[in-house]
Amino acid sequence: MNQIFLVLKREYMTRVKKKSFLLATLLTPLILPSIIFVIVYFGTRDKKSNQDDIIVLDQSGYFTDTFNESGYAFEYMTGSLEDGKAAMAEKEAFGLIFIPPVDLEDKAKTSYDGFAFYSKTNPSFRVLQDFEKTISTKLEDVKLQKSGLDQEVLKSLDARVSLESFNLTDEGEESKSNAGLSYAIGYGTGFLIYIFIFVYGSQIMQSVLDEKTSRIVEVIVSSVRPFQLMMGKVLGVGAVGFTQLLIWIVLIGGLSTVGVSLLGGGSQEVMDAMAQGQSADLTQGQEMAMKIQELIATIPVGKILFSFLFFFLGAYFLYGALYAAVGSAVDSIQDAQQFMLPIVLPILAAIMSMFFVLEDPNGGLAVTLSMIPFTSPIIMMARIPFGVPDWQLALSMILLVVGFVGTIWLAGRIYRIGILMYGVKVNWKIIAKWFTMKV
Repeated sequence: MNQIFLVLKREYMTRVKKKSFLLATLLTPLILPSIIFVIVYFGTRDKKSNQDDIIVLDQSGYFTDTFNESGYAFEYMTGSLEDGKAAMAEKEAFGLIFIPPVDLEDKAKTSYDGFAFYSKTNPSFRVLQDFEKTISTKLEDVKLQKSGLDQEVLKSLDARVSLESFNLTDEGEESKSNAGLSYAIGYGTGFLIYIFIFVYGSQIMQSVLDEKTSRIVEVIVSSVRPFQLMMGKVLGVGAVGFTQLLIWIVLIGGLSTVGVSLLGGGSQEVMDAMAQGQSADLTQGQEMAMKIQELIATIPVGKILFSFLFFFLGAYFLYGALYAAVGSAVDSIQDAQQFMLPIVLPILAAIMSMFFVLEDPNGGLAVTLSMIPFTSPIIMMARIPFGVPDWQLALSMILLVVGFVGTIWLAGRIYRIGILMYGVKVNWKIIAKWFTMKV
């Protein structure tokens, strides 16, 4: 055990003392939001400033000054389709919307053909959807006018309902929930684990490869058993990731708390006054701060954080041992590619299944994948914000522990032989023999 701790300490201190670690740890919580802000800012700015010309050739006579989609400047004309194409080329317009003659006298007809959009490059799917919606809405309005029905009466028949969501316990206690926030947290935490597995797993494999190819490992194994060396590396790199994760949680939590406090400007006092039935004049910042606090109150923050740390460590130990085994069996990164597919497939299956799980977090697919150790870290984190029975969460954790203990044992059987093998073209048949070899 002392040897494992020594290797762990060496791996941990070597990485933590690097300037790159400190910079990445401290700047990541600031860089990621900044990147998102810049992308959103310039995306919306370009959308508003870059006006592309679109010609609307209307042969129906219904669409004068109808289109108003942002990001485009519309020019209306009449004539033939060939005239429209010629005008598009002459004015170097982005596109041409062709609207054929439309017969709206047939009240039973609901589908109309002949509409087309011409452009030199493919438009986005959203742009076409916006144009289709504009055309459909205009035709519906015209048909409504021709029907002679009172539009005001029809508008008064509209009924809009806002459905609030609550969770109800077995004891009858209710708590407000938010499906959108649960979806975002489930996807975000699952995707973070997915990224961490690749990043820190690759670090383990690279570390093993570096020591093996430099022959340093021959000196190390003279005083440390191969299995102890592998466990020390896995635990050491895992401790680095855990440290980085805790710092991020503290930084993000602290910055969020300060931001909400500055935004609210005494929102706690306002909430207390409203809870007592007293009126309170809220500023825009206070209203936003209150909404943020109400959203946070709808999710089990403590349970999510604890589960995230547990499944993060469980996924790391499970896959980290496999990455170490692959690193010990080969002599280069290129040789490792053939052994990476069985490791990567479960991770990819989990991240691709997450979209279906988020749509039905208590369905058969979600429950099954959240129990399989190779997929449970990602899938269970996607389910937890929606509410998971305690027995399912406990069973998933137990199976994950059993899973990473099993993979560590299997990886150790490969590591103890492979770490001292040089110049051997390893394949699956050779690896299978290593399981039965005695050292």
